[in-house]
Amino acid sequence: MRKWIAVALVGPMIAGAAVTMSLAQGSKIGFVDTLAVLYATEEGKRELEGLNQFASVKQQEVALLTSEVQILQDRYVSQQAVLNPTARVDMERDIGDKERNLQRLQEDVELEYNQRSEALLARMGEKIQGVIVQYSQDNGYSVIFMRNETQSFVDVSLDVTEEIIRIYNESNPVTGQAGSQ
Repeated sequence: MRKWIAVALVGPMIAGAAVTMSLAQGSKIGFVDTLAVLYATEEGKRELEGLNQFASVKQQEVALLTSEVQILQDRYVSQQAVLNPTARVDMERDIGDKERNLQRLQEDVELEYNQRSEALLARMGEKIQGVIVQYSQDNGYSVIFMRNETQSFVDVSLDVTEEIIRIYNESNPVTGQAGSQ
């Protein structure tokens, strides 16, 4: 436990020392919020809209099948006392089949959504990385860090996210419909 605490304290101190040494040597350092780039670029907005449309259509399919299962269950409960054994078994089998279909549909939708999300992140992440590298070279940055929630403070003058978004939009113009459909 003490080793983890030491690592947690020493790691940021070493990174801070490296940044301080770089600044002392005149190196430029920047930060970029890659999720903000994804959400703010025209292509990112279009792709996310396509992903949201896919999710919306699939949610409607799940809701419809859920409703069908509920109707069958309600019918079974209300008619259970008067059903003959064969009809009862048939209804139970129908309910079981619908419930399995619903479960499979939910799993398939989740899997496909995750695959589409991962493909989108990989595709855009590669382009974003290229823009960051080119921006770094063009503007004399020694290092650009990816900004995340674990950073307690970053001087806003070091944040180059808006420039990355602008350059990304210029180098990747959006045409046509959303690509995640």
